[in-house]
Order: sequence, then C-alpha cells, then structure tokens
Amino acid sequence: MDPYKILGVNEGASEDEIKEKYGKIVEECTEIEEDEYSKSILKDANIAYDVLINGNLYKEVRGLIEKNNFLAAEAKLNVADNRSSAEWNYLQGFIAVQKGWFDTALSYLKTATEIEPNNMEYLNSLNRLQSKVMEFAANYARKNNGNKNNNFNNNNNMNACGGGGGNGGMC
Repeated sequence: MDPYKILGVNEGASEDEIKEKYGKIVEECTEIEEDEYSKSILKDANIAYDVLINGNLYKEVRGLIEKNNFLAAEAKLNVADNRSSAEWNYLQGFIAVQKGWFDTALSYLKTATEIEPNNMEYLNSLNRLQSKVMEFAANYARKNNGNKNNNFNNNNNMNACGGGGGNGGMC
C-alpha cells in the first residue's frame, strides 16, 4: 500500500497538503451513501493518513519500547490519542502487556487487527497473547481445583490478626 498514492499527494507533500487531501476524501466518502466501496476507500485513506502523519511518532514509540522505556512510550501515545489507528492500538496493547494488564492488552490488539486484518505482526501478537492468557487460566484453574476442598484452609499458618495461627479466623 502506497499511502501517497491513496491520498493522491506527491512524496514530498507537506503535512498541510496531506491533511487537505485527506479531508477532501473524508468529505466525499461521507457525502456518498454508505456502501462497501466508500467504506473501503475511507478505511484505506485513514490508514494512509495515519502512516504519513503519525509514522515518525510510531517509530519513536517503538524505539522507546525497544529500550524498555514504557512510561515515555505511553506518554507519547497518549498525546497522539489516535484510537482509530491500528498502530496506535497495537503499541498501546504492547505497553499494557508490560504492565500486566492482559485484558486491556487483548482489547487493544483485537482493535488493531480489526482495523488492519492483514497485518501479520498484529495477528501474531494477538494470537501469542491469547495463547498465554489461556495457558495462565488453565494453570490457575488446575491449581484451584487441587485446593477445592481446602477453600478456607490457612496453609501458611497465619491468621488475619497477624502472627501464628491456631484460631483460623478473625480476632
């Protein structure tokens, strides 16, 4: 996909020219009856616009992530706050994984793959994360099934009041 060709601008186009052409495409597509063709054109235009306008930001965020500087990467993404971008959602998902927020990460990655269903990087990351979550859930269930009859057993011999057990309940 050539984002310049999709938006009808030259490779040396300024940001203002890109925004102007993008605006015209959006206007034309929203004036037309919502059919599959206009939806497809608008989707491609959104992706092309995002690549051209936010491409450097995403490269910078990926660089910060590679350096394990997740806080700075997240701050840059939050400033852009482009929820309609597949790359934005993908990178937010990656950061959420690093925080241990797996449900949030899955949501971001699912959104990224819905926006760009043919992006193998997004699909592979989503599949890997779903696999890890399923593995974690299975291990958790297996562990808890073993303790089914001992739900309130105080295995560490501690009580809620502190100190060694014996009374097995609240003070």
